[in-house]
Amino acid sequence: MYGVQSEVKWPNDLVINWNKLAGILIETKTSGSELVYAIAGIGLNVNLTAEEMPTGATSIFLARKKRFSLEKTLSSILTVLEGHSNTLSEEKAVVADWWEHCAHREKPVIIETSNGRVRGKSVGVNLDGSTIVQTNRGSVTVPDGSLRLDT
Repeated sequence: MYGVQSEVKWPNDLVINWNKLAGILIETKTSGSELVYAIAGIGLNVNLTAEEMPTGATSIFLARKKRFSLEKTLSSILTVLEGHSNTLSEEKAVVADWWEHCAHREKPVIIETSNGRVRGKSVGVNLDGSTIVQTNRGSVTVPDGSLRLDT
């Protein structure tokens, strides 16, 4: 909508040149294999200046050099979400779209996990949201952690 090109950073961030523009958190409740509910929280830096944000963050204002209506921004987000609501149950399509817009697709990464560090090439994402890293010892599935590029 604002001409800002962002990418997805695993698992739940939108970035512009590796600076965080937005974060998405989803909390779910299941009963057996049945989804009871899902709550999505979206944080988007719209009109914040560099002085108002932590290091490594950015905003639409910084990318475009102008301020935007928060009401129109929210309305646009809700319209896009509504338009995609029917396709959200198509897991393979969602994951393929996520991977297509991935900031670290086919790039060397380091992921810090509670079990240690995984270093290798980011090669995919599974239907459950875990990421796949090709290491020098083979393919590893990483369910969670903090990812950064290995430069």
